[in-house]
Amino acid sequence: MTNEFSELTSADERPPGAAFAPDGVAPVRWARLEAFLSTLTPAAASRLFAAIETARASGEKNLPTTALLNTLRIRLFDEGVRFPARAATAQRLFFTPFEDFFVARRRGRKRKGRIARASLAPVWTVLTTDPACASAARAARDLDAAIAGGRDDRDEKEAALFDAAAESFARLIAHAEADTAYRADLTDRLGGAGAMLDMAEINLLLPIVEQLKAVQAAFVRPVCSLTEEDLFEARRLYAHARAQSRDGAPYTLLCLAGRMDAPWRAMPVYYHIAAARDEALPEARQDARELLEALFEDIESAARALERDAEDAFEPADAAIRLEHFAAFAAGMIDEARRERDGVTINRAEACRDIAAAALERFCEQSLAAVRKALPVRHAGGSSRLMALRPDIERGLDAGVQAMGAGAAQFLSSADALAGRLARASVSEAITADAVAEVRRYANDLVVEIRSAEGAERRAARQRMEATLLLAAPLLASLEVSVLKERAAAASVSA
Repeated sequence: MTNEFSELTSADERPPGAAFAPDGVAPVRWARLEAFLSTLTPAAASRLFAAIETARASGEKNLPTTALLNTLRIRLFDEGVRFPARAATAQRLFFTPFEDFFVARRRGRKRKGRIARASLAPVWTVLTTDPACASAARAARDLDAAIAGGRDDRDEKEAALFDAAAESFARLIAHAEADTAYRADLTDRLGGAGAMLDMAEINLLLPIVEQLKAVQAAFVRPVCSLTEEDLFEARRLYAHARAQSRDGAPYTLLCLAGRMDAPWRAMPVYYHIAAARDEALPEARQDARELLEALFEDIESAARALERDAEDAFEPADAAIRLEHFAAFAAGMIDEARRERDGVTINRAEACRDIAAAALERFCEQSLAAVRKALPVRHAGGSSRLMALRPDIERGLDAGVQAMGAGAAQFLSSADALAGRLARASVSEAITADAVAEVRRYANDLVVEIRSAEGAERRAARQRMEATLLLAAPLLASLEVSVLKERAAAASVSA
């Protein structure tokens, strides 16, 4: 690819959340969740699917679990993860070697080793219909016929398709680089500049198709850890790819990272390849660096997304999921870097932690505000207590406000643990302590209100107490909540 070609960038093919949010979920919130899901590797998506299923079974109410599971189920089915294998077709066999680079949706610029799933159908259409790709179209038909007939020459026909595709893509790209009008037409047929770059990247990968298949066969996802034998196997596969394609070789390392249950678990491969002292692999360190940079792009992108979301409408459950994901990613990278005494990587990952910790602090502030909104107060009567604030039992219960308050309280209950996993314990301590103190004081004041009120006011105070105890449950010890409930019950029958 020429520099001009590689400088093309791509924005989302559709506006975030536009018209695709499931019922009951705000478009902005769904756009955030989709963006987060799109960053996960297939193995990580599979693990999240299991976690969300468990959460739904345990009664999780703050997340759109059904919509999330449906989205993940479609993605996992498309990628063949933990689902029965689908019937083979020429199209499916053609794209299978590249599946570890697929992302559900792209945000912003095209990244190396990230191929938007939305690009696949138009790329295949061009490959099988463009006059310049006639040989590839014939090869695809021949492969489909071999599959349908159960013939022994299926592998031969598949190899012929990859060879024909390489020739066809090379013609298309050369024409596009030489002819501005043709490039505009081809870009339009593919659905955007990002898809054009995806096609060019697939073309770059074609010379190492067999090596990518070998990586997939040797490392069945999800890979949870790597042995010393695994590291030498990864090096062997990288060396074979290097012999086939200088530009394509780093993709074997990116492919392996995509097969890990968490991408950072591929860092031992980076250190192993980078440390290679092999005259046959003169650029091993540089190629391995591409794996590390891809991991940093992932974690830095996640940190910046948290930073942006902290200044937007707050969704407690969503924030907790993304912070958990980020914290695990950062901790994994830093732990691996510490084993290798890699101070540069540690410092860079710690800088990402700083950004995430600032977002966590902002989320905590938003949570405290949501909790306070669910605990309305009024000025007490009487000159001696003119400035005192008491529970406002006359204000009706707002279901939306109470739900947000409960979700915020749940978030605050996990905030200190999240801060600890970010190694930034101080960012949440004061805010969570304030929340606990205010909820405790409010509940105790409500006991007084129940005791002193009569008739409709007492009923209103009891209803407010019930809502408050639901909100308090994540923040106060269960014994304390039980005592408050008993005190409220006793106060409600007092004369």
